[in-house]
Amino acid sequence: MKNMLKLSIAAVLLVLPLFGLIQCKAQKTPAKAPFEITEKTYFYVVGGKEGSSGTNIKVVGTSKTRDLIFSAIFFQNHEYKIVPEFKGEVFVLQGSHTVTKRKDFNMVEDARAEYGNEAPKFEKKIPFELTKNEAVLVYRINGKEYFHKITHIKQLDTVYYP
Repeated sequence: MKNMLKLSIAAVLLVLPLFGLIQCKAQKTPAKAPFEITEKTYFYVVGGKEGSSGTNIKVVGTSKTRDLIFSAIFFQNHEYKIVPEFKGEVFVLQGSHTVTKRKDFNMVEDARAEYGNEAPKFEKKIPFELTKNEAVLVYRINGKEYFHKITHIKQLDTVYYP
């Protein structure tokens, strides 16, 4: 009987801290983002020169807090570094991704002639499963990182350059 009592006390002491950890994690995630997004668009750019094609994304919103730092947007399987612009309570976030042409490989029968070929560079997969018109905005408040999902991003007309 004493062994049973000791085991049950030990089990309770092990389980209680787990509930505390779960509860603390739930408290750190804000129920609502401290900003409101008013405009979200993207468009493709097609250029005649190498490295002049890609995608541009723009997010406009309002925020009443000044402790907000935006760092990146994950969109269409790419991470976009953004440069936030603040004008009073309004902020504008813009990011772009440039598509580069892959280098040709020297492929011949003699393997020694292929010396100098570089291994292909694979893009890192983003940590989110998103549809074509969804993005995840990464922001910080007081040093803590948060994520906000943006849906229904409007596609604008493709811009063609000579």
